[in-house]
Amino acid sequence: MTAALTIARMQLAIALRSPMAWLTAAGFLVLEGVSFASLVAVLADPRRPAPIGAVLEGHFGGTLLSWAIQLTVLAALAARAAEDRRSGQWEALVAAPVSEGAALAGTWLGALALYAILWLPTVLYVVALAIWSPGSAAIDAGPVLAGYLGELVLGGAALALAIAAGAAVRQPMVATVAGFAVLMAWLVVGELPALVPELVRDHPTVVDALDRFAPRPIAGRLARGEVRAADLLWLVGLAASALAAATALVGAGRRRRSRVGLAAYRALLALVAVGLGAVLVERAVPAWDLTRAGRNHLSSGSRTALAALADQSTPLVATVIRPGAAIYDPLYDEAERVLALMARAQPRLRVERWDPTRDPVATSAVAAAAVIDERELVRGGAVILARGPRRRAVSLLDLAEFGRDQLSAGAFTSLRVEQALARAIADLGDDTPRTICVTVGHGELGLDDRGWAAVAARLADDAIAMEVVDDHGLDPVPTGCAAVAILGARRELSDDAQLAIGRYLEAGGHVLVALSGREDERGVLPGSGVDQVLELRGLAAPPAWVVDPAAAVELPLGFRVVDGYADHPITIGFRDRRVTIWQRARPIVGDGGALVWTSAAAYASRDQTGLDRLELTAPIAIAATVERGGSRLVVVSGAEAIGVDPAVRGQGTDLLAARALAWLVGRTPEVAVPPKDGDQLRLVMTAGERRALAAVVIVGLPLVVVALLAAIARRRRRR
Repeated sequence: MTAALTIARMQLAIALRSPMAWLTAAGFLVLEGVSFASLVAVLADPRRPAPIGAVLEGHFGGTLLSWAIQLTVLAALAARAAEDRRSGQWEALVAAPVSEGAALAGTWLGALALYAILWLPTVLYVVALAIWSPGSAAIDAGPVLAGYLGELVLGGAALALAIAAGAAVRQPMVATVAGFAVLMAWLVVGELPALVPELVRDHPTVVDALDRFAPRPIAGRLARGEVRAADLLWLVGLAASALAAATALVGAGRRRRSRVGLAAYRALLALVAVGLGAVLVERAVPAWDLTRAGRNHLSSGSRTALAALADQSTPLVATVIRPGAAIYDPLYDEAERVLALMARAQPRLRVERWDPTRDPVATSAVAAAAVIDERELVRGGAVILARGPRRRAVSLLDLAEFGRDQLSAGAFTSLRVEQALARAIADLGDDTPRTICVTVGHGELGLDDRGWAAVAARLADDAIAMEVVDDHGLDPVPTGCAAVAILGARRELSDDAQLAIGRYLEAGGHVLVALSGREDERGVLPGSGVDQVLELRGLAAPPAWVVDPAAAVELPLGFRVVDGYADHPITIGFRDRRVTIWQRARPIVGDGGALVWTSAAAYASRDQTGLDRLELTAPIAIAATVERGGSRLVVVSGAEAIGVDPAVRGQGTDLLAARALAWLVGRTPEVAVPPKDGDQLRLVMTAGERRALAAVVIVGLPLVVVALLAAIARRRRRR
């Protein structure tokens, strides 16, 4: 080891005095400067949201072109061993009491030290980001440190591979070409999933292996602050195996071919053993997450939701429909990253991609099934999760909140990617059959009504059945009823039936009441059918209609609701995302919590002319809920208009009613997943400052470093 360190210091000293090393350093820093200047242009552009992940993630990850140039630099550094053999330096080393393995290890350490020195000036990039970032912004140091660690470890493995590739030759140029060819092969093989999409679909095991062992995926993980022990083991083992192979190959011509072949074979076996060991370590040792927000590991709520899929026979398929607007690409990149984490944790989850522009006919069907407007699906994208006939849509506005950043530019103010996906997965993972008992005999709407038939169909896909019961069947409420629904009753239920429902609620039962909005034969609006039950829960439904002139639609007593939704499991995904159309809605007053309400311009009227108004303060609740002692009561308006939504196809009150019934029977689970925001750093820079910084990092910094190296070399020569 001492001999290797001595040789490493000697090699580094020789390299620092070499003009070729100076040119290599200059070219490397120019390349890194161009990459950083491109990143600065993005971070300082107010027209697009700031990148979501770690601030230097894209810089460390690089492009194929930047990787190719970087590998050229590594191959040139590794060719030092061939230069030693050409000049006779190698023979002088091995003639001394130094083994070939120690000599190669020293050469490798010297090249690695020089590579680390090349990266050292780029620390000024982080300083520049800190200078031009707003005062309230903070750079997450964990991913930055992990990114530099990745460059060092990946560089060490690449140098060892390049040294092995050129170990048998004496010409530095040939060694450089051979090393570059091997490194490019390592890089390109890892890019096959992107170059051959069929590979992802037909051979997921191969894709998984490439993701484990290829350089760019490893660099990407480290750059975002995800440090896997398996990655480090693989890279260290790859470097050791490559150096062992180089030790065998460097003796070609002086040893028997059989001995050289045996040594190379042993190095190959060692490499296979390291790869298998990395797979085992990955399964046994969780990744270290160096981010502040915990972006690289799944929260306990997500893991619980995924664990429920293990016993399911039907797999869960997540289809990512990317948006037509490129501005949302970072958000869907994050969605695919989180889905990849979930797929690694639960093999029953399969992730696919689908382009809606290639099949407009299928797009309409998907949009309708997912209850998303077709235009929203194409422009904003979505993630559709399906298990058998059941499906849930996670749309653009479910994935993030949008607002303004420190520069008043558009930004993702809060990321809810994992939270939204985990909630949908938990919902789809529950297959326990449940029954909702629907009352009949009091003028209620039937389940064959077009609106409630749509609700029943949605619930049936989720293994929730709706069965009818009469008054006799309610005293007492059957134990098999997970909830009771009264759908637009036009006459009061009997006192005994209402008492039975009251006792059912007191015992922790769940009830939905849909209010009729049509007059009886006398021209009078009927009650709720269970007025006594509502009164005991502090609610009432006055005989009046709600009129909202500010949101009126071309329907009798119709209006739309856009943002009048509570923060409640029933209405998650509705506020500012889905429009519901309400017709002949009735006001709901009392102590309950409002679920849906009108605009501030609405009023309640006993007649359709609006002359006989009630003294109610807007906004007016048109759906409400009361939770008490474990029981749940939901009241919604406009029973006859459930699902009637001609203004906005695919977005109706039938979805909200289905969500309400699913919540009553426990099918809208709460998943504890906190928002996980990245750096999302925005730089406060003028166009002139951006140009000046680009000139410094692309031209100024390389010149300064070369001049410094030249000055050090001149001073050492004088000594």
